Amino acid sequence: MNRYFCLSRSILATAVFLSILAYPAQGQPAEEKELVLALSSLDLEIHPHHSIYAQEAQILSGLYEGLFSYNHATLEPVRAAARSFNRSRDGKTYTFYLRETARWSNGDRVTAAHFRDAWLRMMDPKVKAEYGSFFDIIAGARDYRSGKTRDASQVGISVIAEDVLQVTLEAPAPWFTKLLCHHSFSPVHPSMLEVRDWTARAAAVPCNGAFRIESAGPKGLTLRKNEAYWDAATVRLPGIRVVAPESPEEASRLFNNGDIQWLAGDVDLESILYRDAIQVNPMFATHYWFFSCRSAPWSNPAVRRALALLAPWDEIRSRQFYLIPATSLVLPVEGYEAPEGIRKPDADRARTLLSEAGFPNGRGLPTLRILLPEGEGAARVVDLFSKAWKEALGLDVVVKTLPASRFYGSLRSADWDLTLNTWIGDFADPLAFLQMWTSDSSLNDAGYSDPEYDRRISESSRLEGEDRFKALSAAEGVLLDSGTVLPIYHSLAVNILDMDILEGWYPNALDIHPFKYMRVGSPKALPNLVLAD
Repeated sequence: MNRYFCLSRSILATAVFLSILAYPAQGQPAEEKELVLALSSLDLEIHPHHSIYAQEAQILSGLYEGLFSYNHATLEPVRAAARSFNRSRDGKTYTFYLRETARWSNGDRVTAAHFRDAWLRMMDPKVKAEYGSFFDIIAGARDYRSGKTRDASQVGISVIAEDVLQVTLEAPAPWFTKLLCHHSFSPVHPSMLEVRDWTARAAAVPCNGAFRIESAGPKGLTLRKNEAYWDAATVRLPGIRVVAPESPEEASRLFNNGDIQWLAGDVDLESILYRDAIQVNPMFATHYWFFSCRSAPWSNPAVRRALALLAPWDEIRSRQFYLIPATSLVLPVEGYEAPEGIRKPDADRARTLLSEAGFPNGRGLPTLRILLPEGEGAARVVDLFSKAWKEALGLDVVVKTLPASRFYGSLRSADWDLTLNTWIGDFADPLAFLQMWTSDSSLNDAGYSDPEYDRRISESSRLEGEDRFKALSAAEGVLLDSGTVLPIYHSLAVNILDMDILEGWYPNALDIHPFKYMRVGSPKALPNLVLAD
């Protein structure tokens, strides 16, 4: 999933090393239990089939619920709309039994057909759902998504009874229940199945999660507890108000005043008075640059690798700017050994590759077009790339910026050659980063296509444990060696909240925090201070 913003090393250093001293102005009164959450933007996609941003995923975690959801402390999958399930001996067929009490916010029962129909829509090639390729794990899904077959009965999703859903996979996948936590696997109410724009009628959208939408507008988003939710008795928050302060300084002021309990957007960290409120933790996320592979000469892996071998990587990935420099796309998880990637320049090898590709010493290479979202703060890296390529090859570089709201929608066009992204793994597995680069992935903005890479990813689906991780690592090696993806750093999650006040919030690698477990408590009184009534 895409991240809205990134923070410099100096700001992160402030968060990590200055978590000391003063206590802020006291928070909201003990009797006020509504949660106020501040984000960077209120331009939020609430349709679970078309949401790709991290901040949207946080909101969707409260509105919709799939068969499984995340444990708030460990991120392990827990049964949600599914009360139970069983798996066949060959590990390929899952049968899910829905809760009899699972209801939409309008009172309608959540049925197996709602899941089937929503998932089939996700695979519909006309819909072009961003996470459609996540469903390729299901038997027949890839052919249905690619349009090779329009017969939905050939897809391994069956409604056995009103409350029984059966899913058959292409191959055993022990991590399948982790994938089912993702919001793209949520059901959709039949009344909304053919509606693309949910924003205009947000308050009328039936939700099956712990909350429903009360109102949505340019000044804020308000959620209310869904009294029809199957587990409503355990939900402590009566409501959530989502705001977007006008500036990082304004966000910090509102938090210091106790007007915001959780600040998850842009923030002026140095202005936060209560340093212990600055929560910093490693994320399953990577910031990287990548080439468009859609047109020559950048479609040639030799050309891409040559430019990568001319980049001053020690300067680009300097610890002066990044706390966790990255040479691989996947942040290593337990048992996964990341490939080496491109760690240092090799000018001689770069010139050899260019000569073999028909561009001796770079002669004949066109101007390289870099596309960036506004406010990304990438000028230093752009300058290092540009100077290295200009000095070595005489290559010209031009930079174009777009508003973030238009930037990601423009990546499938042909008017750029190099851009950047910060990707957060949607589930705790290397495949969350690697599946998106397969030739037919719905997330493959680069247009990257390599039969060897596809073969290795496909091969990994038939393996388990250490063998599976080795296959995935080999696939990542192919991707990195092609010069398509240029990792820069692994990200840190930065949230501002007093964990003694916002109960049920836990730091985690996906930076997803299910609302249903949260409760707004009372601020503590420090010695010699008395809280006003």
